[in-house]
Amino acid sequence: MELKSFDDNCVRILTASGEVYEGIVSYCGREYVFHEYGCDQEALLLTPVLFFQDDIVSVTSLEEVDGPFGHYSEKYGLLEKKCLEWGTDMIEEVLESEDDTQILRMLSCMKDTLPSLAARAVPGVAPWRGGKSMPGAEESEDEPGPVYRGELENMLGALVNHNGNEEVVREARELLERLSRQNSRTAENACTG
Repeated sequence: MELKSFDDNCVRILTASGEVYEGIVSYCGREYVFHEYGCDQEALLLTPVLFFQDDIVSVTSLEEVDGPFGHYSEKYGLLEKKCLEWGTDMIEEVLESEDDTQILRMLSCMKDTLPSLAARAVPGVAPWRGGKSMPGAEESEDEPGPVYRGELENMLGALVNHNGNEEVVREARELLERLSRQNSRTAENACTG
């Protein structure tokens, strides 16, 4: 399989563990991957996940697909769901990407899972923003990463204020308002409970 031929294409990746991811990938050559990750093989980067060649069973181009979700099979997929599980850093990588389609897919996933996302969120911003280390930072891939309410609000606010795509701005604004209402209800319930 010639990974380089998929550079800057929308693809479906089937991993050795049976997971399926969809999105626009960037090709990462053997030298780059070895220098950055210490692994002597090629890879595909689907922000924020790097797929090493040995972990890829197949790659299928979705460039010719044009369905109700464009090149994608659903409005969001496993990548977006995993980013929410992995926490603030991974959500941020997607929302700061330059791919408006990927941003919209992430926002859609966040909207559909907002009650559980808001319930899981902790107040404030990530401790590492202020240079503090995080106790227990060696998280297991099986455990959800922390989601900081202040970080979510900052990310969504940045999209509203700085993204040039009207749909992204509209979706981010709506999600920010819903998150604010959810936070108000949570605070009210804590006071009356």
